[in-house]
Amino acid sequence: MLLFPVLASASVVKIRVDAPIHPITAEYVVRSLERADRDGADLVVLTLDTPGGLDTSMREIIEKIVNAGTPVAAFVGPSGARSASAGFFIALACDIFAMAPGTSTGAAHPVGISLTGSSMDETTEEKVVNDAASYIRTIAGKRGRSVGMAEDAVRKSLAYTEKEALDGRLIDLVAGSEEDLI
Repeated sequence: MLLFPVLASASVVKIRVDAPIHPITAEYVVRSLERADRDGADLVVLTLDTPGGLDTSMREIIEKIVNAGTPVAAFVGPSGARSASAGFFIALACDIFAMAPGTSTGAAHPVGISLTGSSMDETTEEKVVNDAASYIRTIAGKRGRSVGMAEDAVRKSLAYTEKEALDGRLIDLVAGSEEDLI
């Protein structure tokens, strides 16, 4: 059985996020996912190298990913890249989560500053952390990934290498490049 002709004709949309997660990033990712669905793509590869970003933008991206008609594969790469904080949530929400050797993910404890620029009070911080922890448990559970490790990335600010993430069932595979993933 020869699978090459099927793979050669596959339509793959590639999206690269090499910046913090903010409204412009969210608009770019959402529009790209909508285009992939509209054009009947077979796969979207979302390559991430991000320190994280805004909760509202992250949730907008995640909502689009989990409701997309096209499967979405997150790829943390190239080597040296990271998918931290909001990027961790986004990657975890994808149908496939892969990392390149020498990358990291996690460190997703919420960081909040009020509109006045002051830190959150203790009650507000507890609410924000509990909300983020429940959200990450939902995402990890939906994708069959380690709920405990995901929650530890939120509550304890833990970050993971690609090997730790693979061994702990946070990710599906380690791939050297987008092409290896595809």
